[in-house]
Amino acid sequence: MNADVLSQKPYPNKCYLPFILYPPGMHRNTEGGNFVTTNIDMEQPGVDFTLYIGVPFCRTRCKSCPYFVSLLPENDKHNREDDYVDALLMDMKKWSSYRKFGEGTLKNIYIGGGTGSVLKTANLKRIVDAVFENFNVDADYEFTLEGNARDYDDEKIEYVSHSQINRLSLGVQSFNPEILSVIGSPHAAVDSARVIRAFQAKGLTNIQMDLMYNMPGHTLEIWKSDLKILNELNVPHFTIYLYRIHNETPQHKLISKGKVAAPENPETIMVKAMYREAKQMAEDMGYTMYMVDHFCKPGYENMYNHWNWKVYIDTLAIGPGSYSYFDGFRLGTESDIEKYIEHARRDEFLISSITDKMSPRVQRERYVVFALLYYAIEYAFYESKFGTSFLDDFADEVARLERKGLVTLEHDRMQLTELGLIWHTNVILEFFNPAFWGDTSSLSEKNWSLNGVMVEVGAHERSYWLGGEDQTFFHPLIEIAQVSEEKDLENVQ
Repeated sequence: MNADVLSQKPYPNKCYLPFILYPPGMHRNTEGGNFVTTNIDMEQPGVDFTLYIGVPFCRTRCKSCPYFVSLLPENDKHNREDDYVDALLMDMKKWSSYRKFGEGTLKNIYIGGGTGSVLKTANLKRIVDAVFENFNVDADYEFTLEGNARDYDDEKIEYVSHSQINRLSLGVQSFNPEILSVIGSPHAAVDSARVIRAFQAKGLTNIQMDLMYNMPGHTLEIWKSDLKILNELNVPHFTIYLYRIHNETPQHKLISKGKVAAPENPETIMVKAMYREAKQMAEDMGYTMYMVDHFCKPGYENMYNHWNWKVYIDTLAIGPGSYSYFDGFRLGTESDIEKYIEHARRDEFLISSITDKMSPRVQRERYVVFALLYYAIEYAFYESKFGTSFLDDFADEVARLERKGLVTLEHDRMQLTELGLIWHTNVILEFFNPAFWGDTSSLSEKNWSLNGVMVEVGAHERSYWLGGEDQTFFHPLIEIAQVSEEKDLENVQ
């Protein structure tokens, strides 16, 4: 990497986000389940949309997991799983009864969680069947099931391999048993390899894998080994995540007590080397980083992200702890399983938190925030979505980014530079609406999943992340020394 590029520090604080949600601030819905019919034309002509199905259960909770989970024992004496799936199917049927979704085209389906794969095979089949019974699924659909390798016995592997599910996402995190033990992961290297090979043998090869780096005790050699095993398994898509310690999680408490080593600062030489190593090894193995931290071989892009973020169509999300987006609103369903079941039995939607109706400006910001995960804004596509010019709508933001050397303006697009890729999350924050900065009131609203992380970012003033309008921060002696040290590290490794 060019030393001149690394020597530049365009912002005072680097922002690390595992996931983007915009706008972050939401407030309590006081209209109940009637909110959608009161504020949205649900009988409008059918639209293109994606469907997210949340499964709010896990067998165990990873020590630093920020997602909502409810522990589901294997004996399940109270039939919570069956009751939940019953409610989910009722909810799905109610949404499909409106023309907007019932006559629309479902482009992509994603079962997440929690842990999607934790469901019994019979319940998984009920959900898959209901999707195709209730919605008009596009002929070229993608249907992803997210989960853990340990959930797949022979029966479930056999069913999934021959079902309408055509993509798997496995949260492997690492193939090193000691590292997995430290982070409290339910995954096991042996199970991951076994399940991947079993599905491949049955013809289901569209498999994506999550890997984490900078976990407590993680080393560059362990990281390299994980990447080599991934390549040997011939998995066509993988995503890397920086390990984060979230407040009030078990791992946060263990680290505070000195019982577990804290992860390295993300700006240290080793962590940067891990990221660089992933990119280089991926390229050598035939992968392309087609969006931020997402790598794939040709033809295996994550199409759920493509439709939601790049093409920017409606998202219908059902189940506790999920967030929908359509018609200018974000809608959230809180993480109370029993409340969700009660509402479904009363034939009511559980809509717990909402945003205000987004102005045209905020909707355009939202598109840009997500599209930049793919490194560029294409002028013609933007105009086809909004009927306006991107360069006119965001002239001030673009000028700042260009002055800082974070973007280049091509004839057909705005493209992130090498420096822009390094600071991509801060670049995204340039497009936050001024009204959303310093929003401390949203901290008191109950947040789930990763919305709380976004709210914490927005609770700062703009200057905390982005500085003044034209400030650029330089620490050339420190950064150039770091480049030299990184080269030394490369020689050692």
